[in-house]
Amino acid sequence: MSKKKFAQVAIDSPLRKLFDYRIPDGINKVEVGCRVLIPFGRRKVVGIIVRFIEQSDIASNRIKNIHTLLDDCSIFNQETFALISWAARYYHYPLGAALFSALPPALRKSQDTTTDIENVWELTDAPADNSLKRAPKQAKILAWLKEQTVPVTTSTLNTQFPNSQAAIRTLEAHGLMRKVPKAINHRNKEEAITCEVKLTNEQRLASEHIIESLNRFKVQLLEGVTGSGKTEVYFKVISHILTHSSEAQVLILVPEIGLTPQLQTRLTKRFGVNIGLLHSNITEKQRKQTWLKIAQGEIRIILGTRLAVFTPAIQLALIIVDEEHDASLKQQEGFLYHARDVAIYRAKQLNIPIILGSATPSFESLHNASVKKFAHLHLHNRALSNAMPSIHLADMRIEHASTILSAPLRQAMKNHLAAGQQVILFLNRRGYSPALLCHDCGWVADCESCDANMTYHRANNKLICHHCDSTRERPMHCPQCHSRNLIMLGHGTQRIEEALLDEFENYSTVRLDRDITRRKGMLEKILLEIQKQKHQIIIGTQILSKGHDFPNVSLVGILDIDYGIHSTDFRALERSAQLLIQVAGRSGRRDVHGEVFIQTHTPDHPLLQTLIQKGYASFAEQALAARSEWKLPPYTHHIAIRARSQKNHDVFVFLEKVKSVCVKLLPQNIIIQGPINAAMEKKAGQFRAFILLVIDQRGACTQHIDYCLQHIDTLKEARSVKWSVDVDPIDNFV
Repeated sequence: MSKKKFAQVAIDSPLRKLFDYRIPDGINKVEVGCRVLIPFGRRKVVGIIVRFIEQSDIASNRIKNIHTLLDDCSIFNQETFALISWAARYYHYPLGAALFSALPPALRKSQDTTTDIENVWELTDAPADNSLKRAPKQAKILAWLKEQTVPVTTSTLNTQFPNSQAAIRTLEAHGLMRKVPKAINHRNKEEAITCEVKLTNEQRLASEHIIESLNRFKVQLLEGVTGSGKTEVYFKVISHILTHSSEAQVLILVPEIGLTPQLQTRLTKRFGVNIGLLHSNITEKQRKQTWLKIAQGEIRIILGTRLAVFTPAIQLALIIVDEEHDASLKQQEGFLYHARDVAIYRAKQLNIPIILGSATPSFESLHNASVKKFAHLHLHNRALSNAMPSIHLADMRIEHASTILSAPLRQAMKNHLAAGQQVILFLNRRGYSPALLCHDCGWVADCESCDANMTYHRANNKLICHHCDSTRERPMHCPQCHSRNLIMLGHGTQRIEEALLDEFENYSTVRLDRDITRRKGMLEKILLEIQKQKHQIIIGTQILSKGHDFPNVSLVGILDIDYGIHSTDFRALERSAQLLIQVAGRSGRRDVHGEVFIQTHTPDHPLLQTLIQKGYASFAEQALAARSEWKLPPYTHHIAIRARSQKNHDVFVFLEKVKSVCVKLLPQNIIIQGPINAAMEKKAGQFRAFILLVIDQRGACTQHIDYCLQHIDTLKEARSVKWSVDVDPIDNFV
């Protein structure tokens, strides 16, 4: 067998090309997918071998040698390498940048691929002395550790007890707790079966239908009302797979990090096998360890956010995408892939089934089900046989303009709280007030870097832009006319919290938004406190809609639904309906009948009436008919070519040039719209606009678009802007 002479290497770069390197005599065992250290300009960078060639077009005296081989074998298995290569082609993204974005950060550097032994904490037999009476934090850690029935890793311990490293070290030094190597725990078949719960008839039929499709590709859209027990259907299928195979792996994708702790706990208690977490809140070392253990088959269940779709599982038998409608599954920076769609392709590639679960399926999935591309399974009833909540519209037109909580909602809150129940107030707007206004001259506190108002945060008395995170002090007087008559317009979650102090002072209130949960461990802490009913009123943003189970919540108040109804984005109504149904579904999930109050200035809006009177399915049917009439997705396909720059002129000069290239090179049946300003024309100091391509048949145009992008790459105007391609954008006006 002849020695390989040259390798084409991909690097982590926006350049849409591969680079040729000579394989020196000292490197013999080398494969596609191996990482190599290569000279690139004046520096050495990590690259990934994509293919081997016998001859290079580069002159022999100019071609450089690979400096170091970093891996003994490919860091990707063949299937994962093919998946990422397909995704790079589909989303018109440079292959090198796609490959590196799929790797854990630690492996994008020249680190080796050895794994460190992961440790877990356990109690020792040493008796605790009286000194713990003076160390309540240490005592609390020991008491909590004693209650745990599953292995406790360092990351779990740090999440449960943030900022407690000193106390943990003291307990370890005194021999009261210790670290030991984590053992692989495979629960036997009988034990896995006996811990299952009794399924409803609908759950049983759905799980049987999915189990029947194992070992072949099939997309199953599992549509179940909130509280119908979709997770139990997942678990039944997972149990069948793990019981019948000692090596099979399952991948579960969730849209938000906040959903992983609760689901991880349930999975661990049910199955007892090794579960690998992959999301951005774990350390680089943990991500590297988990990624490599998955590749070695040590981890049976993989639970993660969107990037986990590229995990190198070697025995994948099932993929589950929970809350498949959620926009968080679409990457919005860099590699703009949609994890749900990549997961579907991966399932097809492996010839395995995939479950898409949601109470409010995306219009794309509903359309695919209607044309029989997807099987459509239904869970119409809640698992505990309790009825869906009653929904009431609160007409804000009859309330005073400054009213935050309508009279019917306030009365309902008093009734439910008096009965010992919990209440959720939902407002998808954090902060105290979304605008600071001068009453005398009309000046508004705008962000200097964005076309947006700054939000006032009373907790720290600052103005914060929620788009670029710039911060400045709240002025004491108007900078324009020097008046001190500054007023707050509108309300956010902080203002709701303040408004409850007088009327509901006897009830504990907690706020759940990004300002609170950005602190490590706070989300898990607050969710646990809600479960234990330490708080009676929960105020929050869309974090509350993400699949959490609050057994004692019987009333939900949705304080402002009008923004989504009147948005210029054609997807806004779909998102608003999904959010409304998801939030409303937190109510009445156990024995008490639930109620939902929706505050609106447009109670007669036809689609809102359809949603409330006839449900999400009828709403979606009407909205999809309108999309079809106007030739909008999913009946056509969109590709946005976006550009941004500090100079608005450069953006439009570039996009006009792009449009002329597209008109010249693309088939005439592709509609070219724009340039179009982004809804927020200026963000973080950058002016933004885009060209929109509207396509009937996506696959037939891929090569034409690739050819077009190669020409755009060579435009001198491209040097003055940052530009990107967004295939199947979920928001054309970002």
